[in-house]
Amino acid sequence: ALLSSSRAMHMAPRMASPLPVASGYKASSLGAKPSMTYTYNVQGSGMTGAAGSDLELAMQLAARQKASPDERDKAYLSFIHALASWGVLDNLPKDASGVLHFSAPFCHDFFEATLVLPFLSARELNSNRASSISATGSDIKDQPFWWRAWEEWTQHTFGGRVSLSLKQQDLGKERPASAGLIIAAHPEVTNGGPWRSILANVLHSRVPGACCVFATFYRQEAEAAASICRAEGSDAEIRENPYYSGRDPNEVGTFHRFAVIVSAAQ
Repeated sequence: ALLSSSRAMHMAPRMASPLPVASGYKASSLGAKPSMTYTYNVQGSGMTGAAGSDLELAMQLAARQKASPDERDKAYLSFIHALASWGVLDNLPKDASGVLHFSAPFCHDFFEATLVLPFLSARELNSNRASSISATGSDIKDQPFWWRAWEEWTQHTFGGRVSLSLKQQDLGKERPASAGLIIAAHPEVTNGGPWRSILANVLHSRVPGACCVFATFYRQEAEAAASICRAEGSDAEIRENPYYSGRDPNEVGTFHRFAVIVSAAQ
């Protein structure tokens, strides 16, 4: 497994639509884990392909996610709306200028940008809870095409009210940017390696009162992440994404199924 990249999404440059055309599974201590390979599916997608600019492709993908979300998109939207309904996102801390700092550690390609940033903008900016949003993300593996595309899309979509900065970073050795809201998707905590150090560094990046949530595929992963949090001095609660209510607990490919909600930083 990559040190701080948990999602095996192998994406070539200039891919316009993250529609899975082939999928497989990789071995882990839990059994099957999703390892979906995406390709650039131009025919029938309505996307312009390599001729389009980074911003154009990002805008087209954002429009597709909004008009016809796939299972992963639906699960993520359900996840963040559940956090709001559970009261997890109430009273997020801001800096002295009223800025909400949002962090997405080990974010890989960060396709969640087009889902989470509009959600936070509507919740925090439209209600005047925050003056602006500063979003950051990092991964051990650089994603130069998509990271640049999402940064341009964010600037185009929100102007100066929401900023996005994505960078390569080994979270096993250093902390991500400090934040009042952290949503960290799919740490491979049951696979060994440096994940305890990675989660510790994420926890230490919380500002006082910050909300930190880890998302996992399986309950065993959620329990392992919660155990690390408790060992680092923070209590954690596990809740299931309502999107998967009644589904087989061993179903494979259940993105953002369990939320490990860490107690507010002191």
